[in-house]
Amino acid sequence: MKSLLSLLLLAVNFCLTAAAQTINAAYVKALYQRYPTQATDFCPSCKLWVNPYYKSIADTAEHRPLVTFYIYTKAHRLQQEAAGLPRTGAYAAWHPAYGQPDETKVYKAANVESPDMIAKGHCQAWILLAWCADAAILSDTYTFNAGMEYQGQNIGTEIATEELCRKLTEQTDSVRIWCGTYGSQRTFTKNGLTVTLPSHYYKIIQYNQELLCYWMPNLPTEKRALLPQRLICHEQLVAKLGFDPMLVLKAP
Repeated sequence: MKSLLSLLLLAVNFCLTAAAQTINAAYVKALYQRYPTQATDFCPSCKLWVNPYYKSIADTAEHRPLVTFYIYTKAHRLQQEAAGLPRTGAYAAWHPAYGQPDETKVYKAANVESPDMIAKGHCQAWILLAWCADAAILSDTYTFNAGMEYQGQNIGTEIATEELCRKLTEQTDSVRIWCGTYGSQRTFTKNGLTVTLPSHYYKIIQYNQELLCYWMPNLPTEKRALLPQRLICHEQLVAKLGFDPMLVLKAP
C-alpha cells in the first residue's frame, strides 16, 4: 500500500507540473524524452516502457503491446470528469515512444488497403488516463499502448471493458488492469516499416476480491453486447497467451 501511495503521489506531482505549463509540441517531445525504453528479456525484440502512469512491454518488431499494467481509481474518474480534457490537439495526437519509429503512415496505408477501418487501438484507455494531461498524452503511444484494431472492436467489446472499469469505481476505490494483444492476422507495410494486425486483445480486471478476464477477437463485427461471451477464466487466458500478465508486470 505504501508503494502504491508513493506512485500515486508522484503521478499527481507530475500532473500539477504539467498543469502549470503550456501543452505544445515542444512540451510533448520533452515529455517523451523523460521516459526512454528499457531492455527486457521477455522476447528478443521486446522493450519495457515505464512512465508514472502505466507500464508496458511491447514487441518492437511487430509493433504491438504484449502486456500493459495500470491502476485506475475512483479518484482518477472524478478528476477526469472535473478536468474535461478535450480529445483534440495535443491530448489526442499519436506519438512513438522515444527512439521508436512513427507508425502514422503505416496506419494510413492500412486504411487504404483494408475494406474495414483500422483504428489505433488503445490497451490502457485514453478516458481512464485523462485525469491528467501527461497521462492522456502518454496514452496515445504507438506500439506500447496501441495495436492495429478494427474499429468494430474498438467501439465494441473493447470500449465495453473501458465502460465497465469506470462503473466499477462506484464499488471500489481501485481497479487493476492488465491488457495487451495476441497473435497476427496479417501485416501492413509502408516505407519499410511493418506493423502487425493482432488476432486478439485481452484484458484482466481485478477489483476487491474479483477477477475478470476477457479474450476479444480483433474483428470488425465485434459489438458491446458480445462482451459477456468474451469472458474466460484466468487459467484459460494464461494458456492462450503462454504467460501470466499478472506475474509479468506485478501489481504493487
